[in-house]
Amino acid sequence: MNQCLVCKSKNKYPLCKKCSKKPFLVERYRQILASIGDLNLLRETYSPKYAEIRNLNTSSFWNDKLSENPVLEEQDGMTKDRVKTAFRFLPRAARKILDIGAGSGFIEELLSKRDIKIFANDISNFAVKNLISRFQGKFRKESIYSMKYPRLSFDAIFALEVLEHVPPAKITKLLKEIRGILKSKGFFIVSVPTNEGLDKMNTNPSGHVRTYTENLIRAELKIAGFKVMKLKTLYAFKNFYAIKKISSKFLRNRWKPNDIIILAKKI
Repeated sequence: MNQCLVCKSKNKYPLCKKCSKKPFLVERYRQILASIGDLNLLRETYSPKYAEIRNLNTSSFWNDKLSENPVLEEQDGMTKDRVKTAFRFLPRAARKILDIGAGSGFIEELLSKRDIKIFANDISNFAVKNLISRFQGKFRKESIYSMKYPRLSFDAIFALEVLEHVPPAKITKLLKEIRGILKSKGFFIVSVPTNEGLDKMNTNPSGHVRTYTENLIRAELKIAGFKVMKLKTLYAFKNFYAIKKISSKFLRNRWKPNDIIILAKKI
């Protein structure tokens, strides 16, 4: 007998009406479909008819979030590790780079040390002014849904901690737009949080509208025309980060990863 894949109610395969109206259960449904490799059903779930987590991501929201001017080395262990890993993923031959949703400019700190043409955008006025004051490059305020870059422009594109802010109904179009402005065989370097327990929080302090798993981000990239080349997971250890990072290599079942960094190639 058929069952809803999420709540297991009978005769409501693959997703019952009740679950389709609850954003976190719809996200769970996507995770299940990605884990079993059913990309056809997964594609259908990005229709606006499915419930979505409330989107708080506005310019004013991020102006408030980015009201300070932090530098990378002042951040927590996982943030530093994530940005440095993403930078190491960047092919040495890449010369023209776009950073989507640049925020505080952490990756720009590293990119600026190499002979690279840096382009970046952000929805926040504060973020763009900060980038202009600190780095050489072309920075502008714009929505990621209305980017104006020519096709086949960039050797590589970064989107670090960005996709979890994109509503499901917009993610496929955005990923295909990113693919379109990458050069042939260009690279996409992306990171997303995982296992953050957003469904159990009373508020949404970071404005996340997705709950990613490794299988789900892999599936979305595949649907959009990317091949995953490298992947690394990180853990949000608050104390003794370096020691616990080493321990996690041997105690793989003790902790759940809190961030995923991927190098994907346009195919």
